[in-house]
This record gives sequence, C-alpha cells and structure tokens, in this order.
Amino acid sequence: MAIVVPSCQKKQVSTTPRPPIVVPNRSEAPKEVPLPPAPKITTEPSGEPPVEVVVTTPPPKPPEKKPAPRRSRRGKKAAEVKVAEAPKPETPVAEEAKPAPQPAKLGVILTAEQTREFVKRLEEALDRTRSAVVLIEGKLLTKDQTETLGRVRSFLAQAEQTREEDLAGSVSLAERADLLSRDLLERLR
Repeated sequence: MAIVVPSCQKKQVSTTPRPPIVVPNRSEAPKEVPLPPAPKITTEPSGEPPVEVVVTTPPPKPPEKKPAPRRSRRGKKAAEVKVAEAPKPETPVAEEAKPAPQPAKLGVILTAEQTREFVKRLEEALDRTRSAVVLIEGKLLTKDQTETLGRVRSFLAQAEQTREEDLAGSVSLAERADLLSRDLLERLR
C-alpha cells in the first residue's frame, strides 16, 4: 500500500485592499478643537500619618584603570599607540570645586527601637554563621557542600557590605547565611 502526500505546495496569501490615504488640502487652515475642562483635584488630609522617605546618595565611582600594554608573541613590548582625546570644554575653577550632584536613593526610615532590633538580629546571625563556617571548614566536603559553603560566605560578605546602606536587607542576607550554614552542619553530622 502506497501513500502519496504532496510535499510542495505554494502558499497562497490573501490580500485585502487597503483604505485610501486621505491627504488634507494644504490651503485649508487646521480646525481648532476645544479641549474638555481639566478635572478638579482636591487633596484632603487622610487619617493616616504621612509616609517619610529618606533620600541618600551612593558613593562616587572609582576612576577607571588603564590596561597594561600587551606583549607580542615574540616577547617584545607592543608599540604604544596614543589616542587623541577630545578637547574638554573649559570650565570656571569655581565649578570644578563643586562635587557633582549624586542621584537620589530611596530608603526606609527606622525608629531607634527598630534599628536596635535589626542590629541585634544581624549580629546574632553573623556570629552564628561565622562559628558554623569555622566548624564546616574542618570537614571533608562534597562538591555540592562546597558550593553551599561558598553561598554562605557570599551572603556573609554581602550582609557586611550592605550593613550601613540597607540594614533590613543586611539582616535578611545574614539570616539566609545562618540558615544555610546550620543546614549544612546538620547534613555533615
């Protein structure tokens, strides 16, 4: 029994006629259409206290380092090529002394009690994690366990780096590191 299937068929594309394009007569002036009246906006004080927003600026970026000249395959130093820089516009000395305005950064405002609680939680989580890392480092680890220990160290470093800018985020990172390190310790026992 033979089955015959057509292998090449021409695709038929149906075209629909496009509507004609109407070009306005250039001699006619454009008509003015009146706009609806603007909506009235009223601000009434609500029963909720206003939300405070803290605006901080990130530290300035460090200057870029120029790469060292490359060596050719024969061990000789490659010829240095000097690139002409575009001339900088002259600016008055008074403007150079001013630091450039930093972009605003939003943050959370914490009360003194909230700050103390976060600092306490952060210190406890960091201490527990550091102790666990010391215990874990003395053991023979599998590849997966070594990766987990790397994550713990990464979270620890990030928690310490973000401590000043984002205390709540730092606590979260430290607690994640603590949880991972305790889990790893349990699996090693």
